[in-house]
Amino acid sequence: MAIAQQAASVADLRRSAIAEAMAKVRAVEETQGVTRASLRDIRAVVLDLARRAELFPREDFPKELDEKGNNAVYLLSEDADHRFALYMSTALPGKKVPPHNHTTWAVIVGVEGEEQNHFYERADDGSRPGEGTLREIGHEVVRPGTGVCLMPDDIHHIQVDGDQPTLHLHLYGRALTHLPQRVTYDTAQGTYKIFPASPNIRDLR
Repeated sequence: MAIAQQAASVADLRRSAIAEAMAKVRAVEETQGVTRASLRDIRAVVLDLARRAELFPREDFPKELDEKGNNAVYLLSEDADHRFALYMSTALPGKKVPPHNHTTWAVIVGVEGEEQNHFYERADDGSRPGEGTLREIGHEVVRPGTGVCLMPDDIHHIQVDGDQPTLHLHLYGRALTHLPQRVTYDTAQGTYKIFPASPNIRDLR
């Protein structure tokens, strides 16, 4: 009974903290719009949330793969109009997501473990549908206390090296399940295609 009450208490505290953080995020976007500077302010809010490790116990976010090998993603908050969607993304070592955009702004911060982020820009002129070549322009490691910001057209790929699983908070201007034009790139073929949301999204609100 005590354990169940404690778990309920953590979940309630997490919901309250997330609601407070999302209110701050909405205020930043409303007053500043979507710019690289405003995303840095949003990142600061999410970093403050991520530092509250007691709200994100490992047992609440099992790092389980579905039958197709997709890592679990936990939905923590989403507005009724599908804006301001916050997820806890889990990853087992070896996870790799090819280059992709989001078509909405994104902020990713570390809770546990390290995730490699490689950033790209289009090397072609975008005139041929379905074709797209990329050049790498940067690299950052997301770990506890750090995070990255992406504008809607920014392109990155992520991977988890080493032997430590990860927990990272991902905040999007619009929910992943409502981004029908997001694309992923095949750098070997020089092509791109629609990139649907992971089927392993679990609602933990």
